[in-house]
Order: sequence, then structure tokens, then C-alpha cells
Amino acid sequence: IKDSIKTINWKITKETKLIGKYLCIKATYEKLIDDYNQKLEKKKEKKKLLITAWYTPEIPVRNGPSKYQGLPGLILELHEGKMHYVCTKLVLNPKEKITIVAPKKGKKINQKDFEKLIKKKSKEMMEQYKSRRKKGGDSKNFSIEISD
Repeated sequence: IKDSIKTINWKITKETKLIGKYLCIKATYEKLIDDYNQKLEKKKEKKKLLITAWYTPEIPVRNGPSKYQGLPGLILELHEGKMHYVCTKLVLNPKEKITIVAPKKGKKINQKDFEKLIKKKSKEMMEQYKSRRKKGGDSKNFSIEISD
């Protein structure tokens, strides 16, 4: 995936808390998302989703989990609807350097096209699964008994 990084208009609050040994500051962002009617598979309207991030200025890296970034410190905790990301291990200045090598083959696409592709492939996979279940395909029923 090759794409640009979207600017996020964070609202930095005065609220703080400790995550591990790092003093973190709360920032929020309201993201507009499409609300889908699952049965009709149609867009209904845009909904607001509150994103809450806790970042530490003690580590001046403007990054975080998933696609969230842009705060004046590393995001150590993030809440996005029902998803919660928490940094459980942090290694600063590792002894072994990691080199990321770009793939030489494949097709370059942007994030939006990648998300469309994921939806399409997920739908195809679900259709294949449904057709196998109806035909009595590869599925097996089993039970597990656990005793003390």
C-alpha cells in the first residue's frame, strides 16, 4: 500500500495519567464513518466515532497504533469504538537494528483501494463458506469435554 498520511485534527486536553512509567496526555478526535445497513448492504448516513488517544511527550515520536499519528509524542493507548490498543512493551534504541525492505513484486494500491479489496475478498470468502455449509462441505461438528 502506498498512500499519503492523513492529517488528524486532534483536540489535546489537560487530562493526564500514567501508563507504565510515562506521563500521558489525553487527546480526542471525532471521526466521521459510514453507517451501513447490514441486511441491505447500503450506506445509511455518516456517524461520529470518538477516538481517544493517550500519548507521551517523553517519547517525541509522532506515531501510534493503526493509522493514528500526528500528536507531539508516541501514542501508548488508543480507544476507537470497541477497539482498544495498549502498548505493553516498549524497546527504545534496540541493539539489533530492523531493516524494512519494500517488496519488489506486486501491485501498488492506495489505502482506499486496499480497503475495497479487503471487503470484496471477505464477501467472496463468506459466499464460499455459505455454499460449502449448504452442500455439507468441509465442515465438521465436534464437542470438547473438560473435567477436573
